[in-house]
Amino acid sequence: MSKIVIEAAGVSKIYRLGAIGTGSFRQDLKRWMNKTMGQKKSAFFQENRLAADHFLALKDISFQVMQGETWGIVGPNGAGKSTLLKIISRIIQPTAGYVRGRGTIGSLLEVGTGFHQELSGRENIYISGYLLGMKKEQVRRQFDEIVAFSGLEKFIDTPVKRYSSGMYVRLAF
Repeated sequence: MSKIVIEAAGVSKIYRLGAIGTGSFRQDLKRWMNKTMGQKKSAFFQENRLAADHFLALKDISFQVMQGETWGIVGPNGAGKSTLLKIISRIIQPTAGYVRGRGTIGSLLEVGTGFHQELSGRENIYISGYLLGMKKEQVRRQFDEIVAFSGLEKFIDTPVKRYSSGMYVRLAF
């Protein structure tokens, strides 16, 4: 029987338009206290009615990914694909629901995220590996494979700002 490697249950995400946090220190502190004291819901977020300055990015998403399965998230612009990937990767927290995962989870949100234009391909490989949760030794062991896959052996010590868009994407992927 296959094991569940990712489980999402009732995942919803509400953003407050034009704001970082909830709007005031008092509201942020109250929300933090509610969360740490074990209360299920914050009084600030009311699911019954959505304030005019709030945006519902995800609503009640539930699924399971079994070991060995391959999944893709497809939808039109604004459907919440990147928001869901950020929640699965634990970059952001859902407003409601939960995501549980076994093992290491990484999302390919944007190819080349974290690349520094002034650094070489070699340096960016190490930085990207660290961002994906790899240890230095893991990156070192897989370095030759990464470079061979990208086909950029001759250019690996060149700053990525001098790469063509195709070279950049191949290295990032």
